[in-house]
Amino acid sequence: MRTLIRRVLPVFACVLIFTHLSAQSDKITQLEEQMRAASGPARAEKLIALADACLEVGQYDKAEDWANEAESWAKKMKAPELRAMAYNRYGRALALGGKRKAASKFESSLEILQDIKSSNKGLMLDNLENLKRLAQRSGREKDLAAVEAQIAKLNGTVVVSALPAAPTVSSSSPPPPPGVPFTRQELKQELNNAISKMASNAQASAEAQHKLLEQSEKLQSQLAEKQAALDTMSEREMKVNMVLMQQRFMLDSLGYRANMDSLAIANSNLALLEAKTSRNFYLAGILALILLAGGSLFSFARARQHAKVLGEKNAIIREEQVRSENLLLNILPALVAEELKKQGHTKARYFEDVSVLFADFVGFSKIAEKQTPQQLVSELDTCFQKFDEIIAKYGLEKIKTIGDAYMCAGGLPNGGGAQIRDMVNAALEMQAWLLQWNRERDHQGQPRYDARIGIHCGPVVAGVVGSKKFAFDIWGDTVNIAARVEQAGESGKVNISGAVYEAVKTQFEFKHRGKIAVKNKGEIDMYFLEN
Repeated sequence: MRTLIRRVLPVFACVLIFTHLSAQSDKITQLEEQMRAASGPARAEKLIALADACLEVGQYDKAEDWANEAESWAKKMKAPELRAMAYNRYGRALALGGKRKAASKFESSLEILQDIKSSNKGLMLDNLENLKRLAQRSGREKDLAAVEAQIAKLNGTVVVSALPAAPTVSSSSPPPPPGVPFTRQELKQELNNAISKMASNAQASAEAQHKLLEQSEKLQSQLAEKQAALDTMSEREMKVNMVLMQQRFMLDSLGYRANMDSLAIANSNLALLEAKTSRNFYLAGILALILLAGGSLFSFARARQHAKVLGEKNAIIREEQVRSENLLLNILPALVAEELKKQGHTKARYFEDVSVLFADFVGFSKIAEKQTPQQLVSELDTCFQKFDEIIAKYGLEKIKTIGDAYMCAGGLPNGGGAQIRDMVNAALEMQAWLLQWNRERDHQGQPRYDARIGIHCGPVVAGVVGSKKFAFDIWGDTVNIAARVEQAGESGKVNISGAVYEAVKTQFEFKHRGKIAVKNKGEIDMYFLEN
């Protein structure tokens, strides 16, 4: 019996350990599920319970993680006592894992409990006991005495003298597993408990073995009785029994075979039905794929056709937009056109320094008498188109034409100052083109188009007035004086005012005409440009 107990006891102990570990693993899994579903302080409690479960099975790293997360969550929930419990588990995990800073966690737990004046004496004592063990292991006698004094104060006792320091434990030695005592008295008590448990387990195993032996003896007695009955049976009875047994066996075999055949038939029918179902499913799937592919192809073709039509329409719209923009820019300056598009109206602007040019054909009434209206308009169009080309070359702004008069300006929106030098160059080029064009007309016997050009500079007001048939125009004394300067000029020459002369006198050659009387303006200095 003792030999059997010795053999069975280790196996039984292994089974108990495996069962305990399996139960703990299931417990940890269950706690993790409960923790994920919890919120508020309850989540912190579940995290602390997870740390305890990991400490029981020796998973110290996981216990650190759960305790750290529990402390953070308790801090977020403003639950100081739960934070103290989390610091306590954190310190246990660090101490049992052989890591540093375990004492700081127990001290943090004590500080929190003292700050909130907690009545949880058990948690305070646990923190102090752990600090005491750590002080004993590291040989810190002063810390040990201070901790023992706190324990005595908490228990309501008085410490007469400090206890002798526990033997120093080498920092390189492996940390004790969870639940292992630190003192000899605790170790002795733990061993006595373990021996008692093993003895009780062995007694239970012996009782079970005794029950098995009793059942085995009963079976042996029943077999002996059966054997005695067979021995007393006659040979004929034995043959009859054998025949009956054979017939029964044959009947059982036939029934079994019939059942197997029916089962095989049912399986075949089931397989056939499954094959038909699978075939129908595959056919339906193929048909659905064909319909889907056809629908996708049709949708793609229609979408492509719509996209093509839409692209063509967008191209036409863009062309019309560009045409409208160009038409608007031919009528108004870019800045004014943009303001008109955005607001529907524009404000008049004051410009300090603008150059204004007027050009007028001499003897236009006599020319009109010799030509038909169509010829007259056609030749005016030829001249004005060339003038447009010239002022565009110099970045000037065409204002308007009035009969045979042509007006342009420099230094308006999108210009750069008065642009007087550009204006003078444009005037010279306009006269040069007219000179060449008139030579050709002289050879053809056609009337000449000689022009007077006058330039003045100064401040103007520019803008658009009215709400229909918008026209950009400029106003002010500068415009009036420019018109008077043009009227005081001569055919084929460029006449400028004294203000223009002062601006470009170093860049061109001039002929001073003196002061010339101007209607409503008195006398003005004027100069002819030397071509």
